[in-house]
Amino acid sequence: MVFDVYTLVEAVWLILPAYAANGLVPLVGIRKTHPIDFGKRFYDRKPILGSGKTWEGLVFGIFIAMLISTVEMLAYPFLPFDASPVPLSIVPMSPVLGFLLGAGAMMGDAAGSFIKRRLNLKRGASAPILDQDDFIVGALLFASFTVSVKSSWILLLLIITPIIHLTANFIGYKLKIKKQPW
Repeated sequence: MVFDVYTLVEAVWLILPAYAANGLVPLVGIRKTHPIDFGKRFYDRKPILGSGKTWEGLVFGIFIAMLISTVEMLAYPFLPFDASPVPLSIVPMSPVLGFLLGAGAMMGDAAGSFIKRRLNLKRGASAPILDQDDFIVGALLFASFTVSVKSSWILLLLIITPIIHLTANFIGYKLKIKKQPW
C-alpha cells in the first residue's frame, strides 16, 4: 500500500538528501553571484532561469546531498530497520547516490524556474505544485539511473512534499528567513 508507515520510511530514507539540498541552499546565505544561465535571455527575451539559480547554490546543494547520503550510509548499520514487522526496501546510500539526488534536485528546481520564466512568473512568485515537486521529480529521475525507484515512493513523495514544503516555507517566512510564505 502507498500510504503506510513502511513506504513512508523507505521513501523518506531515499529522498532525504534531496530534501536537504533543496531546503538548505536558500537558508545558508552564501553569496550567490554567478547565475547558472550567465544572465542570458531566452529567445522570448525572458531570463532563462533567473538570478536565483546560481553555481554556488548548485555546488552547495550537491555537496549537502552527498554529505547527508554519506551520513545515512554510515548510520545504516546502527538503525533498527530489521525490527520492522514487514521487510523494508531500504536503498543503500552512497556519496554517488547523494550526488545524483542532489544534482537531480537542483536540476529539477532549475527546470521549474525555466517553466516559471516562460509563464511570465517573476522570481519568488507562487506556482503551486511546480514549486514543491520540481526538485522531487529531478532527484528521483537522476537516482533512477542507479537504483530502482518504486512507484509507491514516487506517488507518496509527490503527495507529501507539497505539505512539507509549504509548512517549512511558512515557518521560514514567520521567522523572517524567507520573503514569501510559499
